[in-house]
Amino acid sequence: MKKIRKTALIATASAMLLSAIPLSSSAASATAFKLNIDGQALLFPDAQPYRSGNDVMVPLRPTAQALGLKVEYVPASKEAAITGSAVTATVKSGSNEAHIGGQASIAFGANAVVKSNRMFVPLSFFERTLGLQTVIHEDSATASILTAKASENAVRTIVEKLIAGEYEQLSGTYFDNALQKAVPPEALKAGWEQTVAPVGKYSGIEAIQVNAAAADQPQFIALLTFAKAKVALTLTLNADNQVTGLWMKLVAEQAPVPAGLVEEEVTVGEGTKYPLPGTLTLPKNSSGKLPAVVLVHGSGSTDRDETVGLAKPFRDLAWGLAEQGIAVLRYDKRTFAHGQSFTPDMLLSFTVKDETVDDAIAAAKLLKADPRIDASKVFVVGHSLGGMLAPRIDADGGDFAGLAILAGSPRTLWEIIADQNAAVIATMKDGDPAKAANTELVAAEVKKAQALAGLTDDEAKKQTLFGIPAYYFKEMDSRGADGIAAKLTKPVLVLQGEADVQVYADKDYIQWQETLKNNSKASFKLYPGLNHFFAKDKDGHVDAQVIRDIADWIIK
Repeated sequence: MKKIRKTALIATASAMLLSAIPLSSSAASATAFKLNIDGQALLFPDAQPYRSGNDVMVPLRPTAQALGLKVEYVPASKEAAITGSAVTATVKSGSNEAHIGGQASIAFGANAVVKSNRMFVPLSFFERTLGLQTVIHEDSATASILTAKASENAVRTIVEKLIAGEYEQLSGTYFDNALQKAVPPEALKAGWEQTVAPVGKYSGIEAIQVNAAAADQPQFIALLTFAKAKVALTLTLNADNQVTGLWMKLVAEQAPVPAGLVEEEVTVGEGTKYPLPGTLTLPKNSSGKLPAVVLVHGSGSTDRDETVGLAKPFRDLAWGLAEQGIAVLRYDKRTFAHGQSFTPDMLLSFTVKDETVDDAIAAAKLLKADPRIDASKVFVVGHSLGGMLAPRIDADGGDFAGLAILAGSPRTLWEIIADQNAAVIATMKDGDPAKAANTELVAAEVKKAQALAGLTDDEAKKQTLFGIPAYYFKEMDSRGADGIAAKLTKPVLVLQGEADVQVYADKDYIQWQETLKNNSKASFKLYPGLNHFFAKDKDGHVDAQVIRDIADWIIK
């Protein structure tokens, strides 16, 4: 998913409030405002909206009626009742609370008032009581109310522009100023086309849903149907129906568990501050205690399947190994399950120990405590960053029977990131000024990385390296894979895809052979044509030979 910016949502509006009554001279003399509903100006024959402090007061009855609501006003009590298909609310002059359904009270801004037999309520009444999005434009003296129907229409139009490839018009017309700067048309084009490249022909919008968990602005999720998969397009809209946040994610169809397997839901680290939901895959009708595997993720916020686009490499490994008689435990990564709870201060001190190591050790302990598992035959299979950390996880408490390292590296993480950046820069034209500028930026970051060891922890926490807190790299370097792995005497299996462009066969795979040269139980295999996920293309399944090789190594 390419996340561009996260804001929030608001509830659907099916009800609106009140009004009854002619405008007084005092209201007429106040600063006059116009009122728009879904971008259309609402005309008032006598009473006009006006500024009152930080709010805008609007005539209740005509506004509510324009929103499809019924208003009944009782002059004796100066109370108005507003009813719609999904709401009943009452509001009284002199009060800034509305009673919903005759029970719950919801406070809004300024008090409702009656002037010359007409009730006025603040704009905030419609937002806080009815869940509608509102905004005040000071420059044009205009107040706006946005309903869910108008937002859904805007979402449909935005989808049409994306499908048609009208990126410049979409950005210029439908993005707010901040998003236009953050996501120029070329970036929007790249992100969208990369997302939908593997899913085939577009067939339509399956549904548009409101995200009821969002808080600040309306957020809509459009589920788009393509030939091979679905795409969830999430949009946040302001009261002018402009996009303030946008991100997209492939939604792969859920495949059934193979007939010969059974899956159980488990919790890794149950009772700790960060419990992680996981899945234990077992062969059906097995006899005797089973060998088992803990799968450890690569970098980033990753679910238990290590989902990337349509690919689910950890699900492929779990099912494939279980079909060979091996139990497999996979679980959601801590940053995936609890990432929203991490504050900026916490992230300054965040390390791979917090992110990966502790949870992998907890997963190993969970397997070893299961009476169906042979505790002496629990292995770790680490992919990418998980492969780099496998020796540390083993040394710090995993105590595995053996380590399988898939597309890992014994080098430092910052070296790999520098190489990845250099590879991208190498594809740029020599005359492009950005090529020289980016080369200098990478060189500067490498220079900072080379000085990491000389920094105190506090100094490292105040710096960044490749956009990541430098302490993350410093702590990881202090327990590097190369030094720990060189001391291993237990079985180690190193697998590498020759077509991997993130970890390199001519660097990392070769370095593993050097690091493990004194370990007679180390074995290596290079796969021609396979990428970083051990598939022939980004959204393919893990190659069957890779799964057989891991299973054979474990069983032997």
